[in-house]
Amino acid sequence: MIFTATAALLASAVFFILRTQASGGTFPRPLSADEEQDCLRRLADGEEHARTELIEHNLRLVAHIVKKG
Repeated sequence: MIFTATAALLASAVFFILRTQASGGTFPRPLSADEEQDCLRRLADGEEHARTELIEHNLRLVAHIVKKG
């Protein structure tokens, strides 16, 4: 289960990185605490777009962690 979630996150990250490089290579700004809470609430309610939004807005952190690794 963890492997599947990790693979899905990495696939989303790769897709998003390729997409942002085509548009100038910038990540979206991080979500504010309130925006993140709203996304988490919508995710709990089953809204698939909220999951995508969380992933996209946290890719800056993912890229930072990968770069340090």
